[in-house]
Amino acid sequence: MKTLQTFENLNLVEGETERMNCPSCGGRNTFTVTKKLGNLIWNCYKAGCNNSGRNRTTMSASEIRHRLKSRSDQEYYVPSFELPEHVVQLESPLLNAYREKYRLECDLYLDVKENRAVFAVQDLNSGKLVGAVGRSLVGAVPKWKRYDKSKDIMYFTNVNKDLGVLVEDCVSAESCENAGYTGIALLGTTLHETRIKDLVPFKEVVIALDKDANKKALKIKKMLDPYVKCRVALLPDDLKYFPPAIVQGIISQTYSPSL
Repeated sequence: MKTLQTFENLNLVEGETERMNCPSCGGRNTFTVTKKLGNLIWNCYKAGCNNSGRNRTTMSASEIRHRLKSRSDQEYYVPSFELPEHVVQLESPLLNAYREKYRLECDLYLDVKENRAVFAVQDLNSGKLVGAVGRSLVGAVPKWKRYDKSKDIMYFTNVNKDLGVLVEDCVSAESCENAGYTGIALLGTTLHETRIKDLVPFKEVVIALDKDANKKALKIKKMLDPYVKCRVALLPDDLKYFPPAIVQGIISQTYSPSL
């Protein structure tokens, strides 16, 4: 489209708007072109003119970094959280059996009141405790329990690696850690937009949710595509059930579906 090519030749940077005469109706300074979130958006404000549209374009790496930094400066905060008194560092036969079953080498707390293995969640930047999630050791419902009120925190096993694997729960994240990757638990199946900035530093992110969450995985891929190289793994079963060598094989066979 000739008009679209003209817009692209404006070389707008992220967040910039150019005002001009409308190429369709000739209205004087009634036409604007804006680059926002990797899209070119154009519109004529003169009554009776329908010249408007949107087209996906490419955001440069510097534009992505600038957008994420601006959002971080405005929206990022570290929630205050303390573990309940009945969640302590204490060994027990049930907790030890849980460790051995899933080959866990991370620090675990014990909820002595409800018999839960509790994973502490730390802020990625400050290391501050921001939340916790507990898995029942006795088959209680709910199986997983959140001790915090946050909606957007994630559990990271290690950030000093090139490839991050996005999973649902802490145990699966630790399985990825054992296989040589950074395990990142969503603590559910939703990636909040405020947390995208935590994934940008990775060279690649593999989305490896459970089989019943494939649609969620594809939705997350769409969210991440403008910011970081990512792909989706279709799993035969939850990663926490496999030894490290099998996890490596599963991750190496992932692919990018056509979206």
